Amino acid sequence: MEAGFNDTFSDEGLSPSTPWSKEFVFESSNQRLIAAIVTCLVTVIGIPGNSMVILAVMLSKKLQNRTNVFVVNLACADMLTCSVLPFQAVALLSETWPLSTELCGAVAILMWLGLGSAVMNLALIAFTRYSIITKSRAFTDRMFTNNRICLLVCGAWLIPPVFILIPPAFGVGAVAYSHRYKLCTADSTNPMSDIYAYISLLVELPCLVVIIVCYFNIYRFVRKAGFNLTQSKRFTIANGLQNWGKTPQISTEVAVFHRQVKVTKKLFIIVCTYIICVMPFGLACAIPAPIYPIIPWAYLLLFLNLCLNPIIYGIKHPQFKEVFWPIITCSWKNIPEPSSLIASFSNIAT
Repeated sequence: MEAGFNDTFSDEGLSPSTPWSKEFVFESSNQRLIAAIVTCLVTVIGIPGNSMVILAVMLSKKLQNRTNVFVVNLACADMLTCSVLPFQAVALLSETWPLSTELCGAVAILMWLGLGSAVMNLALIAFTRYSIITKSRAFTDRMFTNNRICLLVCGAWLIPPVFILIPPAFGVGAVAYSHRYKLCTADSTNPMSDIYAYISLLVELPCLVVIIVCYFNIYRFVRKAGFNLTQSKRFTIANGLQNWGKTPQISTEVAVFHRQVKVTKKLFIIVCTYIICVMPFGLACAIPAPIYPIIPWAYLLLFLNLCLNPIIYGIKHPQFKEVFWPIITCSWKNIPEPSSLIASFSNIAT
């Protein structure tokens, strides 16, 4: 047990060998420079971008709903990971880690905490959208009470550390500066590093299953509901109500349904982007004989995802798009359904 804690922060030394062997080292200075530049760009875009997502929800009541609680939590997770990426850039540009071993271990832990929390929040977003689209309002209200939402938000932060910290405490893996990948991450010289990698997938895989199942069931429900709405409209017209506006209750329900489906489609783009960015790394860790030269670039894809979500919100999500521009231009009065914080920002601006 004590030895396990001592191994949690460790240094590793690898000598270059054949590129497909376990002694592979990410040596190319040009490739590492490119990786470091991309890592810095992700930080420069990701921190302001995710800050805007959080600020938009805070400033507009239109965005203050159940789903966006987890969207904000996702943005916080991405910001946390972005905040440690400059240290990863230092690692990429150095032959050895120039700072303390403990700092590198902390960077690795915070990075994996942010990435783990992010995928859990995506699963929570998927389940929330599934409940809103396919279940009754009463069910959704019972399921997502304020207390339960708080528990889910906390769980998204408390579960990943279990898989990050407990295995090294028992000697299964360690977090350290990796000479192989020139990053602060898992210690690949630890004899149980492969098992540690598989344990880390225990966070990712169940969440991905939840995401896929939820969105698949949403798709099935929307197809069926769309058919039923079409039949309902034909029945109404057949009974002489040619003006759809004469059935305000039905038309309102249809409008709400279509709005929820539209929002869900935009959030699904976020999920697809995440899966595309994560899949190479997950496969590289899961296969029995990892293709080591691919893993540094798989890490880079993981990092790249951190700055993509705010861009997608700004381009594709109509409600966020409506709030982003007034924030960028400091036009606080143009924010739709402003919250009480708008008065504070207006006073600061004047």
